[in-house]
Amino acid sequence: MDQQPTIEIVMAKDDADIAASYPVVKELRTHMTDPEAYRAQIRRQMDDGYTLALLKIDGEVAGCGGFRVHETLSRGRYMYVEDLVTSPAKRSFGLGDKLFDWLANEARERGCAQMEIISGVQRGEAHRFYHRKRMTIKSYQLVLPLT
Repeated sequence: MDQQPTIEIVMAKDDADIAASYPVVKELRTHMTDPEAYRAQIRRQMDDGYTLALLKIDGEVAGCGGFRVHETLSRGRYMYVEDLVTSPAKRSFGLGDKLFDWLANEARERGCAQMEIISGVQRGEAHRFYHRKRMTIKSYQLVLPLT
């Protein structure tokens, strides 16, 4: 009889957790080629309110969700999900659903009225997933490069 894997979602709390997340996050943030620079950046972001959630299967990181909670006049209190990724080797096992649902619940528990994700226009597969999860397109994000 096959034993079901243990799936848990925990908050990254130390450098070992951050290091364990690197191979998964690198799948989404391909420009992050230096694990030490990644660790330092995640630490800076954590100092500025960023939280990194780790979805683990039998103790191994298989998905990550990085987020912040903000409050603005236009949106009220909301969760902004900056990074949401599952390991390509572990896709199609419902891990994205588990992580997304956990983030939405975490947003509710933190008193957020909504959860937002900005997704690059080239990420069609991700957009289908977000639409399936009942997310709607609410606005355009406009960017002015300064360098």
